[in-house]
Amino acid sequence: MLRAKVVSIEFVVVVGFVVFAIVLGVAITGVPARSSTITWERDYEKAIERAQAEKKLIIADMFTDWCALCKKMDAETFAEPQLIEKMADEYVWLKLNTETEEDGKRLQKDFAILTYPTILVLDGQGEEVDRIDRFLSSPKFRETVQSFVESPDSLASLRKAVQEQPNSVSARYALAEKFLNQNNYLKAVPHFQKVIELDPENREGKTDLSQYNVALCLASQEKFVEAIAELDLLEARFPRSDTVADATVLRGQIYHCCNKLDKAEAVLREYVNKYPTHGHIEEVENLLATMEAARDGK
Repeated sequence: MLRAKVVSIEFVVVVGFVVFAIVLGVAITGVPARSSTITWERDYEKAIERAQAEKKLIIADMFTDWCALCKKMDAETFAEPQLIEKMADEYVWLKLNTETEEDGKRLQKDFAILTYPTILVLDGQGEEVDRIDRFLSSPKFRETVQSFVESPDSLASLRKAVQEQPNSVSARYALAEKFLNQNNYLKAVPHFQKVIELDPENREGKTDLSQYNVALCLASQEKFVEAIAELDLLEARFPRSDTVADATVLRGQIYHCCNKLDKAEAVLREYVNKYPTHGHIEEVENLLATMEAARDGK
């Protein structure tokens, strides 16, 4: 005859507690831990693949070895615990040296990166959402990046507006101006040219500005002959435009860059006489004084 086995209440309680602890432990380990640091990709294609697969934006830190503020961003902004907690797992992070890494060199050219630090926010196709081109502390960095998605002034929003209204002069001009402000002259020019094409009569007041900005973009790429041709066209089509004064200054600067000093001086003195209260008067007078001092020093 089998004798009943007596189990103490204390044993049941202990066993129950152990089982509960095991189950709880399994549940806890099933929750992914938050990152304690930012994990940086160093390969552009891998970052794109991850962004597409994980449906995330890319934060691309474009840096150089000599950039002190880039190091400050690493030490302070990107290492700040709250930023890591809130952002590390929400984005794909990419870090590229624009002088020593091939991906970095290519993106530096494609996105016309001229100042550092520059942090690009890219979508899964590698299109720029917008950028940060200065040092920002952690709270400001988080706020700025998060604002890009909804901001009507972000590059992504302006690009979307053009896609939805390709014949909108205001949308085209805003996108072109954004590229110009980023020093991306190559991408700015086609949109300024489209404004000129859409509104040849300058009814919306953007065509003369676009003509000038095309010349400015060309001059900034050292395409001086083409730039002068655009300035000639501007002055012929819109002789009463306020942009003619700016065009005169740009013309003088181009002649100066081309070492056509007599032409430069004549154009700049014409500007001083014709537009004595214009915004560039001090700049032009300083340039004329420099040219005169250089001539007298020979």
